[in-house]
Amino acid sequence: MDHLPDSPENPFIPKPFVIEEKKRESSSIFSLYLRPIDSLPFYFLPGQFNMISAIGGGEAAISIASDPTNPHILIHTIRIVGNVTKALSKLEKNDFVLIRGPYGRGWPIDLVKRKTLILVAGGIGLPPLLPILYMAQKNKGYFKNLILLYGARTKDDLLFMPLLHKLTADQIITLHVSVDRPSREWKGHVGTVTALIPSISFDNKETFVFSCGPEIMMRFMARAFIQKHLPREHIFFSMERNMKCAIGICGHCQLSPFFICKDGPVFPYEQIEHLLTVEEL
Repeated sequence: MDHLPDSPENPFIPKPFVIEEKKRESSSIFSLYLRPIDSLPFYFLPGQFNMISAIGGGEAAISIASDPTNPHILIHTIRIVGNVTKALSKLEKNDFVLIRGPYGRGWPIDLVKRKTLILVAGGIGLPPLLPILYMAQKNKGYFKNLILLYGARTKDDLLFMPLLHKLTADQIITLHVSVDRPSREWKGHVGTVTALIPSISFDNKETFVFSCGPEIMMRFMARAFIQKHLPREHIFFSMERNMKCAIGICGHCQLSPFFICKDGPVFPYEQIEHLLTVEEL
Protein backbone atom coordinates (compact mmCIF):
# COMPACT_ATOMS: atom_id res chain seq x y z
CA MET A 1 0.00 0.00 0.00
CA ASP A 2 2.88 2.34 -0.78
CA HIS A 3 1.39 3.94 -3.88
CA LEU A 4 -1.86 5.56 -4.93
CA PRO A 5 -4.29 3.89 -7.31
CA ASP A 6 -4.15 5.13 -10.87
CA SER A 7 -6.03 8.41 -11.34
CA PRO A 8 -9.14 8.42 -13.50
CA GLU A 9 -8.37 9.09 -17.18
CA ASN A 10 -10.56 12.19 -17.02
CA PRO A 11 -11.06 13.41 -13.42
CA PHE A 12 -14.26 15.25 -14.35
CA ILE A 13 -16.10 12.21 -15.75
CA PRO A 14 -18.01 10.30 -13.04
CA LYS A 15 -18.90 6.61 -13.06
CA PRO A 16 -22.39 5.30 -12.25
CA PHE A 17 -22.89 3.07 -9.22
CA VAL A 18 -26.05 1.32 -8.08
CA ILE A 19 -27.20 1.36 -4.45
CA GLU A 20 -27.20 -2.20 -3.14
CA GLU A 21 -28.19 -1.22 0.38
CA LYS A 22 -29.01 1.87 2.39
CA LYS A 23 -28.62 1.92 6.18
CA ARG A 24 -29.80 4.55 8.63
CA GLU A 25 -26.99 5.08 11.14
CA SER A 26 -28.62 7.88 13.17
CA SER A 27 -31.28 10.54 12.76
CA SER A 28 -29.06 12.55 10.39
CA ILE A 29 -26.51 9.99 9.13
CA PHE A 30 -26.91 7.17 6.63
CA SER A 31 -24.66 4.78 4.70
CA LEU A 32 -24.85 3.84 1.03
CA TYR A 33 -23.46 0.48 -0.10
CA LEU A 34 -22.61 0.86 -3.77
CA ARG A 35 -21.67 -1.43 -6.63
CA PRO A 36 -20.14 -0.19 -9.91
CA ILE A 37 -22.47 -0.99 -12.79
CA ASP A 38 -19.50 -2.06 -14.94
CA SER A 39 -18.59 -4.62 -12.21
CA LEU A 40 -14.95 -3.50 -12.30
CA PRO A 41 -13.13 -3.41 -8.94
CA PHE A 42 -12.83 -0.02 -7.27
CA TYR A 43 -9.45 0.34 -5.56
CA PHE A 44 -8.61 3.05 -3.03
CA LEU A 45 -6.29 3.77 -0.13
CA PRO A 46 -7.58 4.26 3.43
CA GLY A 47 -8.16 7.96 3.98
CA GLN A 48 -9.02 8.86 0.37
CA PHE A 49 -12.35 10.38 -0.67
CA ASN A 50 -14.76 10.45 -3.59
CA MET A 51 -16.98 13.08 -5.14
CA ILE A 52 -20.49 11.63 -4.99
CA SER A 53 -23.78 12.93 -6.37
CA ALA A 54 -27.37 12.04 -6.96
CA ILE A 55 -27.99 12.45 -10.67
CA GLY A 56 -28.61 16.14 -11.28
CA GLY A 57 -28.13 16.96 -7.61
CA GLY A 58 -24.62 18.42 -7.42
CA GLU A 59 -21.54 16.85 -5.83
CA ALA A 60 -20.17 16.42 -2.33
CA ALA A 61 -16.75 15.22 -1.16
CA ILE A 62 -17.24 12.17 1.09
CA SER A 63 -14.57 9.99 2.67
CA ILE A 64 -14.55 6.32 1.74
CA ALA A 65 -15.70 4.11 4.63
CA SER A 66 -15.42 0.66 3.08
CA ASP A 67 -13.06 -2.27 3.29
CA PRO A 68 -10.03 -1.64 1.02
CA THR A 69 -9.56 -5.39 0.64
CA ASN A 70 -13.03 -5.75 -0.93
CA PRO A 71 -12.99 -3.58 -4.08
CA HIS A 72 -16.44 -4.68 -5.23
CA ILE A 73 -18.47 -2.83 -2.58
CA LEU A 74 -18.00 0.88 -1.97
CA ILE A 75 -19.40 2.41 1.23
CA HIS A 76 -20.03 6.07 1.94
CA THR A 77 -21.37 7.23 5.30
CA ILE A 78 -23.03 10.60 4.89
CA ARG A 79 -24.40 13.26 7.21
CA ILE A 80 -27.31 15.35 5.92
CA VAL A 81 -26.00 18.93 6.01
CA GLY A 82 -26.96 20.54 2.68
CA ASN A 83 -28.77 20.18 -0.62
CA VAL A 84 -26.46 17.53 -2.06
CA THR A 85 -26.51 15.25 0.96
CA LYS A 86 -30.26 15.80 1.32
CA ALA A 87 -30.74 14.64 -2.28
CA LEU A 88 -28.58 11.59 -1.60
CA SER A 89 -30.60 10.79 1.53
CA LYS A 90 -33.77 10.46 -0.58
CA LEU A 91 -32.31 7.70 -2.73
CA GLU A 92 -33.19 4.06 -2.10
CA LYS A 93 -32.01 0.60 -3.08
CA ASN A 94 -31.46 0.15 -6.85
CA ASP A 95 -31.20 3.91 -7.43
CA PHE A 96 -28.03 5.26 -9.05
CA VAL A 97 -25.35 7.67 -7.89
CA LEU A 98 -22.36 9.13 -9.71
CA ILE A 99 -18.83 8.76 -8.35
CA ARG A 100 -15.59 10.58 -9.19
CA GLY A 101 -12.47 9.33 -7.52
CA PRO A 102 -10.68 8.19 -5.53
CA TYR A 103 -8.80 11.38 -4.71
CA GLY A 104 -6.33 12.73 -2.23
CA ARG A 105 -3.54 11.55 0.03
CA GLY A 106 -4.54 8.81 2.46
CA TRP A 107 -3.26 7.63 5.81
CA PRO A 108 0.46 6.65 5.89
CA ILE A 109 -0.33 3.01 6.58
CA ASP A 110 3.13 1.71 5.68
CA LEU A 111 4.67 4.03 8.27
CA VAL A 112 2.79 2.38 11.13
CA LYS A 113 3.32 -1.28 10.25
CA ARG A 114 4.19 -3.28 13.41
CA LYS A 115 3.75 -0.09 15.46
CA THR A 116 1.12 1.02 17.97
CA LEU A 117 -1.54 3.07 16.22
CA ILE A 118 -4.02 5.22 18.13
CA LEU A 119 -7.09 6.31 16.19
CA VAL A 120 -8.97 9.34 17.52
CA ALA A 121 -12.41 10.01 16.06
CA GLY A 122 -15.03 12.60 16.85
CA GLY A 123 -18.59 11.98 15.62
CA ILE A 124 -18.74 11.65 11.83
CA GLY A 125 -14.92 11.52 11.89
CA LEU A 126 -15.09 7.76 12.44
CA PRO A 127 -15.96 6.66 8.83
CA PRO A 128 -12.62 7.86 7.32
CA LEU A 129 -10.88 5.60 9.85
CA LEU A 130 -13.04 2.52 9.20
CA PRO A 131 -10.89 1.25 6.29
CA ILE A 132 -8.03 0.88 8.77
CA LEU A 133 -10.24 -1.16 11.10
CA TYR A 134 -11.35 -3.43 8.26
CA MET A 135 -7.74 -3.84 7.21
CA ALA A 136 -6.74 -4.80 10.75
CA GLN A 137 -9.60 -7.30 10.85
CA LYS A 138 -8.23 -9.03 7.76
CA ASN A 139 -4.58 -8.81 8.83
CA LYS A 140 -4.42 -9.13 12.60
CA GLY A 141 -0.65 -8.92 12.76
CA TYR A 142 -0.25 -5.66 10.84
CA PHE A 143 -0.28 -3.39 13.91
CA LYS A 144 1.48 -4.05 17.19
CA ASN A 145 -1.48 -2.49 18.98
CA LEU A 146 -4.55 -0.71 17.63
CA ILE A 147 -6.38 1.63 19.99
CA LEU A 148 -9.55 3.58 19.15
CA LEU A 149 -10.62 6.65 21.11
CA TYR A 150 -14.11 7.56 19.96
CA GLY A 151 -16.31 10.41 21.11
CA ALA A 152 -19.74 11.76 20.20
CA ARG A 153 -22.29 14.18 21.60
CA THR A 154 -24.73 11.52 22.79
CA LYS A 155 -25.06 7.74 22.89
CA ASP A 156 -27.40 7.90 19.90
CA ASP A 157 -24.71 9.68 17.87
CA LEU A 158 -22.22 6.82 18.23
CA LEU A 159 -21.79 5.02 14.90
CA PHE A 160 -20.96 1.41 14.01
CA MET A 161 -20.97 0.24 17.61
CA PRO A 162 -21.80 -3.43 16.75
CA LEU A 163 -18.70 -3.51 14.54
CA LEU A 164 -16.55 -1.84 17.19
CA HIS A 165 -17.75 -4.24 19.89
CA LYS A 166 -16.99 -7.21 17.62
CA LEU A 167 -13.49 -5.92 16.90
CA THR A 168 -13.01 -5.48 20.64
CA ALA A 169 -14.26 -9.00 21.40
CA ASP A 170 -11.92 -10.38 18.73
CA GLN A 171 -9.01 -8.49 20.36
CA ILE A 172 -8.32 -6.50 17.19
CA ILE A 173 -8.80 -3.12 18.86
CA THR A 174 -8.81 -1.63 22.33
CA LEU A 175 -11.86 0.64 22.46
CA HIS A 176 -12.40 3.75 24.60
CA VAL A 177 -15.68 5.63 24.15
CA SER A 178 -16.93 8.92 25.56
CA VAL A 179 -20.04 11.07 25.14
CA ASP A 180 -20.51 14.75 25.91
CA ARG A 181 -24.16 14.56 26.98
CA PRO A 182 -24.91 11.31 28.81
CA SER A 183 -28.36 9.80 29.09
CA ARG A 184 -29.51 8.16 32.31
CA GLU A 185 -28.60 4.70 31.06
CA TRP A 186 -25.10 5.69 29.93
CA LYS A 187 -22.48 3.93 32.06
CA GLY A 188 -19.34 4.95 30.18
CA HIS A 189 -16.97 7.91 30.17
CA VAL A 190 -18.43 11.41 30.03
CA GLY A 191 -16.61 14.30 28.37
CA THR A 192 -14.77 15.09 25.18
CA VAL A 193 -12.75 12.41 23.43
CA THR A 194 -9.55 14.28 24.30
CA ALA A 195 -10.28 13.62 27.99
CA LEU A 196 -9.54 9.94 27.32
CA ILE A 197 -5.92 10.61 26.35
CA PRO A 198 -4.35 11.02 29.83
CA SER A 199 -5.33 7.46 30.75
CA ILE A 200 -3.66 5.92 27.67
CA SER A 201 -0.16 4.46 28.05
CA PHE A 202 2.13 4.07 25.06
CA ASP A 203 5.75 4.01 23.90
CA ASN A 204 6.43 7.43 22.35
CA LYS A 205 8.94 6.11 19.83
CA GLU A 206 6.70 3.29 18.60
CA THR A 207 3.30 5.04 18.59
CA PHE A 208 1.46 7.06 15.94
CA VAL A 209 -1.87 8.88 16.00
CA PHE A 210 -4.39 9.23 13.17
CA SER A 211 -7.32 11.54 13.86
CA CYS A 212 -10.45 12.79 12.14
CA GLY A 213 -13.16 15.04 13.53
CA PRO A 214 -13.85 18.72 14.17
CA GLU A 215 -10.70 20.79 13.74
CA ILE A 216 -10.90 22.20 17.26
CA MET A 217 -11.07 18.65 18.64
CA MET A 218 -8.01 17.61 16.65
CA ARG A 219 -6.05 20.67 17.78
CA PHE A 220 -6.65 19.89 21.45
CA MET A 221 -6.04 16.20 20.80
CA ALA A 222 -2.61 16.96 19.33
CA ARG A 223 -1.70 19.16 22.29
CA ALA A 224 -2.70 16.42 24.71
CA PHE A 225 -0.47 13.86 23.00
CA ILE A 226 2.42 16.30 22.75
CA GLN A 227 2.10 16.92 26.49
CA LYS A 228 2.63 13.17 26.86
CA HIS A 229 5.82 13.60 24.78
CA LEU A 230 4.57 12.03 21.56
CA PRO A 231 6.62 13.54 18.69
CA ARG A 232 4.71 15.99 16.49
CA GLU A 233 5.74 14.06 13.40
CA HIS A 234 3.84 11.02 14.70
CA ILE A 235 0.45 12.79 14.51
CA PHE A 236 -1.71 12.91 11.36
CA PHE A 237 -5.02 14.68 10.68
CA SER A 238 -7.71 14.14 8.07
CA MET A 239 -9.09 17.57 7.18
CA GLU A 240 -12.66 18.14 6.03
CA ARG A 241 -12.89 21.54 4.39
CA ASN A 242 -15.06 22.60 1.46
CA MET A 243 -13.85 20.56 -1.51
CA LYS A 244 -15.46 21.16 -4.92
CA CYS A 245 -13.27 20.04 -7.84
CA ALA A 246 -11.13 17.42 -5.99
CA ILE A 247 -8.01 18.18 -8.07
CA GLY A 248 -6.80 21.56 -6.77
CA ILE A 249 -8.20 23.81 -9.50
CA CYS A 250 -11.19 25.65 -8.00
CA GLY A 251 -9.47 26.87 -4.82
CA HIS A 252 -12.45 26.31 -2.52
CA CYS A 253 -10.47 24.14 -0.12
CA GLN A 254 -7.25 26.16 -0.08
CA LEU A 255 -5.45 26.29 3.25
CA SER A 256 -2.63 28.81 2.74
CA PRO A 257 -0.19 27.01 0.36
CA PHE A 258 -2.12 23.72 0.48
CA PHE A 259 -5.21 22.36 -1.21
CA ILE A 260 -7.07 19.93 1.05
CA CYS A 261 -8.29 17.87 -1.90
CA LYS A 262 -4.91 17.43 -3.58
CA ASP A 263 -2.32 17.80 -0.81
CA GLY A 264 -4.57 16.07 1.74
CA PRO A 265 -7.04 15.30 3.09
CA VAL A 266 -4.51 13.59 5.37
CA PHE A 267 -1.74 15.90 6.63
CA PRO A 268 1.12 15.50 9.08
CA TYR A 269 0.25 17.66 12.07
CA GLU A 270 3.62 19.41 11.99
CA GLN A 271 2.91 20.52 8.40
CA ILE A 272 -0.28 22.43 9.22
CA GLU A 273 0.00 23.13 12.95
CA HIS A 274 0.73 26.83 12.43
CA LEU A 275 -2.25 27.22 10.09
CA LEU A 276 -4.98 25.79 12.29
CA THR A 277 -5.18 28.78 14.62
CA VAL A 278 -5.35 31.43 11.89
CA GLU A 279 -8.92 32.75 11.63
CA GLU A 280 -10.70 32.47 8.25
CA LEU A 281 -7.72 30.90 6.50
